Amino acid sequence: MNVVLLSDFSSLSTHMLDYAAMLFKNQDVNFTILHLESSCQKESLNKNHSIIFNQKLKKDRKFLESKGFDKKNIQTKLIVGPYIESIRHVIIKEQISLIMLGNSSKEIFSTGLFFDKKTLEIITKVKCSVVLVPEQAHLELPKTALLPTDFSITSEYSIFNILNLLPFVKQTNLSLLSTGHNKTLGPNRKQSKDLIYRAINSLEFKNIEEINYGSKVIGIKEFDIIMVMAKNLSIFQDLFSTSRPFLNSLEAPVLFLHDSKKL
Repeated sequence: MNVVLLSDFSSLSTHMLDYAAMLFKNQDVNFTILHLESSCQKESLNKNHSIIFNQKLKKDRKFLESKGFDKKNIQTKLIVGPYIESIRHVIIKEQISLIMLGNSSKEIFSTGLFFDKKTLEIITKVKCSVVLVPEQAHLELPKTALLPTDFSITSEYSIFNILNLLPFVKQTNLSLLSTGHNKTLGPNRKQSKDLIYRAINSLEFKNIEEINYGSKVIGIKEFDIIMVMAKNLSIFQDLFSTSRPFLNSLEAPVLFLHDSKKL
């Protein structure tokens, strides 16, 4: 499995690296630690800046080595260019299955969501599953997972394929949260629900249960990881809008699921 770790050398990135090391301990994984500088900064970046950034990337690599990962399975990249296009290029070239990045639990973002504009663009514009690691995320394998859905998505279900590559699934209890607000499922949603269940049941979760909207919203912090179909915009807004009461803060890691078909 090939994983990109987006680093800006902050404490949030260090915590994300620590979480990645925990999540993939004793697993067959190749890491690419990636630092991006926007193309508008290209003129101001001199040789000394490049040396400094590469030294910081080396420090991140040493951190993963200290966690037991082999140096040959860790590469570093410094790229100056358009942010999203640069990430897309790395995803294709390195055959990346997953992106990981850190997230602040304290900042107030102009997006009206629990993350900033760059993070939003990565989640919505890059065709690759993403794990967002808040600074308060515990360094332990998830044992409980929440998947909210209104069963409105009827497109490809290869979005669940990434779960076959994640080591924690077999030890995790999955709660499928129906957010249809007790509306009767129409023919399309019923078909979609059947497809989702077929996909989910083909995975090796320890246990799967369905819960209704409102029954466990207050206890959402009990879950160790939240899984979201990134293309489901209504669920996206329900979960992550700072103006709605679903979440008081983002403390658990979030896995944004994308179609895993090749670009």
